[in-house]
Amino acid sequence: MFAYVGNGAYCYANSTSMLLDSIGEQVSPSLIEVLTGVGLGAVWFEEDNMIFFSNGIPHRGVSKALDILGFTYNEISGMDEIGMIDQISAELREHPILMGPLDMGFLSYMPNHKYLYGCDHYVLAFGLEDGWVRLHDPAGYPFATLPVSNLIQASKTNRLQYRFYPRDLIYHYWTAPMRLRQRTSNEIYHEAVLYFKEVYLDADRIALEQGWKTGIYAITALQRHFEGEKIDPGLQGHLTHFAFQVGARRALNYSQFFQPENPNLCELKLMQSEMFGNCHSLAVREDWHALEEAVRFLGEFELQFREYLFGV
Repeated sequence: MFAYVGNGAYCYANSTSMLLDSIGEQVSPSLIEVLTGVGLGAVWFEEDNMIFFSNGIPHRGVSKALDILGFTYNEISGMDEIGMIDQISAELREHPILMGPLDMGFLSYMPNHKYLYGCDHYVLAFGLEDGWVRLHDPAGYPFATLPVSNLIQASKTNRLQYRFYPRDLIYHYWTAPMRLRQRTSNEIYHEAVLYFKEVYLDADRIALEQGWKTGIYAITALQRHFEGEKIDPGLQGHLTHFAFQVGARRALNYSQFFQPENPNLCELKLMQSEMFGNCHSLAVREDWHALEEAVRFLGEFELQFREYLFGV
């Protein structure tokens, strides 16, 4: 299988790649995306009737990916707005910083930002002057500028739709990465597999506490929404504009990651990627009957992948 090259919702992976490039380290966003563990599993949030094909928490995943790759870095989380801008300004005089999660509804350089409240996002900031933050946004906005007042609001996590995020962060960023050691691909693989298992188990624990569904149970919950062929517009928009397409890309990247070390995991992720792509096409056509069956296959592939991963 040849590689897919194109656009996609890889904001934290792209921004992390830019942060590493600022110190002369070239690491592909596709590898970073895999190592975050974000695109593993599935979760169904009962409060919202919403699915995410994801069990990882992006800001934790970014840190873990940097760890696995052999980098040290400074990671700062703030719970108090006082002094936030002074601290960020001081950092930016020395280094670019990877910021996130941010609430896209406050990123006013985006033409459609008013429709994106609650969507999480990550950017690379590299300057602050005259009340404006200068940044590269991997969603297609290099050299964007954002008012400081908007950055303050965007940095708060209390409105984010992805419920695995903590709700009390006022700001969060990484800066000053440094290569600690060069790891072999085999070392990266083995550390990543251990981490992937943690991602699944942590998600199961949190979901049990909160009354959410994960894995095959989350995917089965989605299936039931296609039975009556009356799909909530919010869920439909999420599936057709984000979930299935990014699921296809993530699964393909996992397949490529596993290829040198584990052909079975590689093949399962390849089949899952193809099925995600099929699901996207069916959802856009609003063929709910066929989509119900395709989602059932997604659940089977997910179950097989998890069982095999935990047997490694």
